[in-house]
Amino acid sequence: MKTNVVEAVKFCFTSKVINHISLAVDESEKGVEKALEKAIPLVLESLMLRAERTGGPEMLLDLAREAYTANLFPHLPHLETTAWYAKGASLMQNLAGDGYEGLINRISIVSSIRPSAGQSLLLIAAAAVLSVLGKYAAENELSQAELMNWFRTQKAEIAMALFPDMNRRPVDFNDRPDTQLNASITSRPAAMARRVGPAEQGIWNPIGGGATYTPHPETPAPAPSPAAGFRWQWAVLLLMAVCLGYYFGHDQLTTIPGTAAAFATAPTAPTAPEATPAVAASAKGVYDKDRDTYIYDTGQPIILTLANGTTQKVGANSTENRLYTFLSDPAFQVDSVNRTKGWINFDRVYFEAGKATLTPESQLQLHNVAQMLKSFPNATVKLGGYTDNTGDAANNLQISEQRAKTAALALVKEGISFSRLQYKGYGSKYFVADNTTLEGRALNRRISIRVINK
Repeated sequence: MKTNVVEAVKFCFTSKVINHISLAVDESEKGVEKALEKAIPLVLESLMLRAERTGGPEMLLDLAREAYTANLFPHLPHLETTAWYAKGASLMQNLAGDGYEGLINRISIVSSIRPSAGQSLLLIAAAAVLSVLGKYAAENELSQAELMNWFRTQKAEIAMALFPDMNRRPVDFNDRPDTQLNASITSRPAAMARRVGPAEQGIWNPIGGGATYTPHPETPAPAPSPAAGFRWQWAVLLLMAVCLGYYFGHDQLTTIPGTAAAFATAPTAPTAPEATPAVAASAKGVYDKDRDTYIYDTGQPIILTLANGTTQKVGANSTENRLYTFLSDPAFQVDSVNRTKGWINFDRVYFEAGKATLTPESQLQLHNVAQMLKSFPNATVKLGGYTDNTGDAANNLQISEQRAKTAALALVKEGISFSRLQYKGYGSKYFVADNTTLEGRALNRRISIRVINK
């Protein structure tokens, strides 16, 4: 058998098998081929994530043996007639959890097939993957540990199949954070000392394994005072302004520039098009008419010091600061029930009009986020893509998916393992501003990030 598990599974789907499957699911052969090309690495990725957890190697070998013993290869075109079909559906639902429908949507979108056909092809891919793993384990008499060790060697191949448009091989997918980084995360003192020069006077606040640094705003020229006795009152007012600026720079993450309150609290009921979302009035920034882009005001500059000692100079209201605060502060926890909470909009990530091509200015923020994720190696995130409501809804959904994928690819190229990333396009479903205005539509065209595991 080929040592590349992705190619080995694809080898099962001959032109004759593809033809029979296309007749069974009532889709074109080209659509079936595209769907399987997407479904196979998605199944492998899901199995890999589960296999890395407690009891995973045993589960993997048992399922592989069962699929291979059931002799599913000849029955792939009509898998729904076998007893394994229901088992496969249950397996994929357990593996993907809340992301099960997302997997089906991804397959359907990239292959332009119906979701019902996408589900069938996902289960067919699962049957083929497990049968191939079972065949390899049986022919080589592998134990649980041996199969798992071999499966781990396939991570890079699975990643390349998931992201075929990457322009370089992800050689670091199997890398783990080095011991020095782990040591810095666990042993870094809670209170960080740093000598601040005259031009760098400000406030250091330890948080998580690092710290935030908030410089004092430049003091304006003092206004003429009728009496020296009032100077202490000006000092108090200035101190209050600094404190308020810091407080509002760290407000609750569900109240995000560009995110309506209704979106954060009512996930199953998207804002009606007739409504005027509050964000149109609360978003801080300006609309650039020449570029048809909303430019966010990221707030007062601060310096983030990550656990590995690196720093980032960002705004208090920036994506980086909000993400860092969520990841490092134990007070913020992932809401596993309401999955619309905790979304943070990227405020400096843009795409070319009507395309999924990132503009050069977007690379810095994606680089910053990648470096931050490296400092929190247990974190898993999901990227969401959104559009305004102009044009065809299906096209909007597709381009939002492509843009979310492009942003995920950018993080992968910065060294983030594909297993820590998810992405999904939502089209114009969750708009956050009035689509009847240029400014509102610019706000609705966005990429967001949500921590799904800390």
